[in-house]
This record gives sequence, structure tokens and C-alpha cells, in this order.
Amino acid sequence: MRLVQRLVFILSCSFLICLGLRLRMGGSTPGSPAPQSFPREKGATQHSFSNLSWTHAQCAAAFPNLFNEIEDAVYRGPFALNWSRLGEPLQGRIKDNQLYILNWQKKAFLSQQMLNERTAALNQLYRAIITSPEPLPDTVFALNIQDRPMAQSWSYARPADPTATKAGDFLMPHFAFWAWPIKHIGSMDRALTAIAEIEANRTFQAKIPQAIWRGTPWFNDVQNHDLRKRLIQITTGKPWADVQSLKWETNGQTASNGLAIEDFCRYKYIIYTEGVTYSGRLLFHQACRSIILTPPMAWMLHTTHLVRPVFSSTLLQTEPSLGPPHQSDRIKRAWPTDLNADNANLVMVSPDWSDLEATIAWLENHPTMAGGIADRQRELFHNGGYHSPAAETCYWRALIRGWSKVVEPEGSEWSEHQGVRWELFSLGEF
Repeated sequence: MRLVQRLVFILSCSFLICLGLRLRMGGSTPGSPAPQSFPREKGATQHSFSNLSWTHAQCAAAFPNLFNEIEDAVYRGPFALNWSRLGEPLQGRIKDNQLYILNWQKKAFLSQQMLNERTAALNQLYRAIITSPEPLPDTVFALNIQDRPMAQSWSYARPADPTATKAGDFLMPHFAFWAWPIKHIGSMDRALTAIAEIEANRTFQAKIPQAIWRGTPWFNDVQNHDLRKRLIQITTGKPWADVQSLKWETNGQTASNGLAIEDFCRYKYIIYTEGVTYSGRLLFHQACRSIILTPPMAWMLHTTHLVRPVFSSTLLQTEPSLGPPHQSDRIKRAWPTDLNADNANLVMVSPDWSDLEATIAWLENHPTMAGGIADRQRELFHNGGYHSPAAETCYWRALIRGWSKVVEPEGSEWSEHQGVRWELFSLGEF
């Protein structure tokens, strides 16, 4: 009998040791179970891109170069994080894989739109934390919901010119990955599903052979303050353009000539214009099998570094027209100008739109080359899953890890405030 008991004891210990090693190597708690195999081993699918519980190694295998922005920010080195006196940006703590809100602007000082964006961003962060199959480092953070970046915080965008970015400037995913409560968008998931239905039934060559744009002409970056006004002037009356200034109604909530975001994908060419800073529409346009035409972008979102632009001057074999020296120097620092159409997934035109018509004519006359540019865009951002729920949660967790390596909280306030758990804060009484 004792021999049997000893054998049972030995087998039980062996099982527990093996289980412990498996948990340490693969990661299981906290959070949901991770998939058994790496996503790229058998080819990731749209179904697997909905999985929120990949390990960091699985994320890196599935989405090469996704974390470049984070790695660059870590490389810029450590920085001091001071307590915000006005609650802007919002500041919080991650401890034991839980989210706490420490310091925030009160509801009375925020518009409903800003409240929505703040709630969406924090919901994204919370979802990424609680679904993590691996422990995340304890840290404090600053989360900025303004369009313009703030120093030493997580922001939606940064200047494309690398010389304008400082230590502590990190990018986070756009709030639309949770929801964007305007008529023509809704959420990333809804929009991508609608786009997939459109793309399933038409080739690039079967799309409307026009360049589509809708927007407000006065919404421009100070570095190119006539951008949208010039676009409307150049395209007025042109058969190759469907460019219209939005006609707002109902207190600016809807426009009579607005389009659902997925309907832009019905066109061969989508004109992208930045606003005061970035435009959140870029993420949706990149899901289309269409060609984005844009002046060199002055702002980077968390996946904009994956863009591979061919300049219109390369297609047309003309001298680049990048504006005055201060503008052209910034563009050259931000974007490689030596890519050709064979590798491109986007086309950059002159900042003053002067070669827009000639560029579209070139693309129409080179349908195979044009189709390749459109295909590479959708293949990367949609079929590659870079705007999927899996990639989003992977990025948030990598952001937490990277930020925690270089942030240096200063002041006694960080230890004096315990914070409010997100579950309670999210009920909206704060």
C-alpha cells in the first residue's frame, strides 16, 4: 500500500512541476488562455485576429514591426513624469494587472465628445490589461485625448518629423478602435465588416474611376493652412473628382452630402487630408482596396510608420515639388523619397495639389501598377490584421511594457493617491 502511495505522490509532483513550467513559459494567468500555436505558424486568419489573449511573443510573430513606434520611444530614453495640477492629461496607475484612475479632468470641463473619447480610450486600455495572458509591469501613466500631442504622455499622434519628437512621447491606438459615435462610422469593427462586404464583390478596376473626398475646408494644419481650400479649387468641375465640402445640418452633427466611411471604398482613389493635426479617417481608408492620395503626412498615428509611399514625382519622372525649404526639409526627414511603385501602398502628391490631376492620369494609364498599390494597402492593413482587435490589444500591452521602462514619476502625489478602480470610474460619477 505504501508503494502505491509513493507512486501516486511522485506522479502528482511530476504533474505539478510540468504544469508550473508550462505556465512560466507560455503564460496563462492573469487573463484568458492564449492560443496553442503561434499565429504565423499556420497562417493567421480574420477569426484569429479577434483573439485578445496572445502572448507578447505571439503578437510580435503575428504583426512584424507593429511595435516600432514604442521601440523608438523607449530608445529616446528616460523622462520625468510630474503630477498634473489640472487633471490634463488624465493620469492613472496599473498595478497587479488592474487599472486605477488617479488624476482627471472633471466632467463639467469636458464636452460630450471628449468624454466619449476618454471613455473609449480607457475601455481599450482596460480590455488589453484584463485579457493579458501574462503579467504586465506595474506603472503610472498619462493619457492625452487632445488632438495635439502632450509631452510625456500617451497621445493619438506625433509630428512625422522625427526631430520634433521628444523623450516621453508615446503613441496609443485611436479611440475609434472602441467606438466613434458619429453617424457615418460607429466603430472600427462595424466599418471593417461593411468594407469587407464591398471589397468582396468588386475588383480595383471595377471601382468608380474618381478621386473621392468629403470634408470641411477650414480645418487645416498651420503648416499648410490652405490645404483643403486649394483641393476644392483644383478639383471643381473635374470629371475625375468627386470632391465636396460637407454641408452641415442639425447643429453640425450630420451632413446632407456625407458618406458612410465604407462607401469611400467604392472609389479607385481616396483623397486623404489631415486636419488641425491628424485625421482619424486614415485608419478606415487603409482597409480599402483603393489608392490613398495625400500630400506628405505631417502627423503619425500608431501604425502610420507601416505606410510605404511612392511620390508623384517618381511616377511622373519630374522634379519633386515639396514646397518652401522649411516644408520640404521636414518632409524629407519624415518620409523616404526613393521608393518606387512596385513596393508602394500609398501615393504622396505635391503639398499644393499641383500634380494631383497628372498623378491620377498616370495611374489610370498604368492599371496594373495602380492595382498593385491598392492591393498592397488592403493586404497589409486588413488581411495582415494590423487594425484588428488582436493587434490593438497587443499594441496596448507593448505600450505599457515600453513606457514602464523609461518613465520616472516625480513628486509625492503618486504615492499619496490610491486612485479609483476603472470598474467604478467607468460608471460616470466622476
